[in-house]
Order: sequence, then C-alpha cells, then structure tokens
Amino acid sequence: MAGIILQQAIIMLILNVVGMIAYYTGIVSREGGKQLSNVVLEIVTPVIIVHAYLEEEYDSRLVVNLLLTFVLAAASYVIAILISMLCFRGKSVGKLAPIERFSATYSNCGFMGIPLASALFGAEGVFYVTAFLTIFFLFSWTHGVMQLTQTKDFKKALKVLRSPTVIGIAIGLILYFVQLPMPGLLMDTMGYISDLNTPLAMIASGVSVAQANLLGALCTKRIYWVSFVKLLVIPLAVMAMCLCLPFVSMEVRTVVLLLTAAPAAAMCTRQCQVHGLNDIYASQIFAATTILSMATMPLLIQIFSMLT
Repeated sequence: MAGIILQQAIIMLILNVVGMIAYYTGIVSREGGKQLSNVVLEIVTPVIIVHAYLEEEYDSRLVVNLLLTFVLAAASYVIAILISMLCFRGKSVGKLAPIERFSATYSNCGFMGIPLASALFGAEGVFYVTAFLTIFFLFSWTHGVMQLTQTKDFKKALKVLRSPTVIGIAIGLILYFVQLPMPGLLMDTMGYISDLNTPLAMIASGVSVAQANLLGALCTKRIYWVSFVKLLVIPLAVMAMCLCLPFVSMEVRTVVLLLTAAPAAAMCTRQCQVHGLNDIYASQIFAATTILSMATMPLLIQIFSMLT
C-alpha cells in the first residue's frame, strides 16, 4: 500500500508543480485558481461521490463498514481537536493560535483523500471517504469556524447542510439503498467527470501553493512545528486508535488514517480571508504541509502496514 501511496504522491506533486507553473506564467490567475477549486468542490466532488455509490452493489458488509467509518472519523477529529488545543495554546502567538489549531485539526481530505483512497481501494475506498467527508463538514463548519473566529454562530454553520458535497452524499446514499439502475450513458458521463478530480484538484492546489510564498513558509520555524503536529503527531495518535480496533476492516482504518494524515485544509485560508484574519499565514501552512505530506503520508501507511 505504501508503494501505491508513494506513486500517487509523486503524481500529485507533479500536478502541483504544473499548477504552480501555470500561476507563475500567468496562464491561471488567482481568480482562475479559485474557479478551478469551485469546479472541483461544487461539481466534480459531488459527482464522484454519487458515482461511487452507484458503482457498489448493496452489501451489508459495506453498510457496517460505512457506519464504522463515521464513528472512527468522529473519534479522529476528537483526538485532533484535543491535541491541537494542547499544542497551540500559548498566548505568545496571539491571533495565530486559532489558525494553527484549525490547520492542525482539519485536513485537505477531499482534494487529497479521494484520489488516494480510489488508488488503494477503488470505488469502495471513495465509498468510505464520503463518511469521513460528512464528519469533516459537520466539525469544520461548527467547531472549526467558531474557534477560528472566536464566535458562536450556529445558523451560519448549518449552511454546510446545503453544500453540494453534502447534497451529493445524501443523494448517493439514497441511490445506494434503493439500488436504482442507471443508464450506461449516464454512468459513463459521471465516470468522465470523476476522472477530472485528481488533475483539477492538484492543479488548483498548486495554484494555491504558488500564491503562498512557499520559500517564506519553509523558512518560518513555527510552521515546521504546525506541520509536525498536523502530519505526524495527530496521525500517529489516530494510528494508535486504529491499531486497537482489529475488528474494524483494514480498508476502513486505512482510509481514516490516510485522510487524517492529509495536509492542512485549504478551507482555513478561505475562512481567514472572509473574516479578516491572517490568510497569508494560513496559506503558508497549507503550502508547507502540502509539500511535506508527500513524504509523511507514504511513511505513515508503511508503518501502519508493518504493524498490522
């Protein structure tokens, strides 16, 4: 498995570089990068989720595994929240602490997780990713946004329920349990759209990295501490939890670990821009963790494989 992750990581890194070159040469602007991200988030991701549900025949084993993924994903976020609170609580960093806590807790699980889970386990892997994404949205738009902004606005947080990804998950679940047959033409079309996920997501990610002053990020000592907690400390704690649950399928545990080990969520930068926080610092954490995760994710999967 580690070999597959390493191979995918290299491909994703190359695609990131393509995105960076596209930005530096003016082929894709800052606004263009946002539009690419929107295409992935609002069109491609919901389609790939529905497609994954339609590709799987109803199986009680998959339903049980899906429920277990929900539970493990929620537990992994509780672990991540507690560790980030312990590691980033100093007043000396001032307004940066909430950004660091958000970045360490919430990962880029959609952009990074779907292609990696698909490479490892095919449609079944994406099937489990949907459960993790559901928990991600619920936690990040409630706990995440409120601790980042130091406010409590549950009405705004509930808007996540209207997001295309959550709607796609709901539609996919209904179609999975109903087992409604779909025309081959429609399935083929959804397959073509799903194939756009990895290249578009990674190129958009590369555009974001290019905007973040990567050199400045890699020269900032504090960012290495955030990256260490995000990419190693929290995933290792989640790995310990997964090792204590041998009755849970290997596929579910691997997907949960993989998505936890993904780099910091790009969502943090967007929320900082909306709320007038330090979006440059958030984007630097995103850039640094994206690059460093190319090494840490295969390493963690290799360790997990050896221990199991």
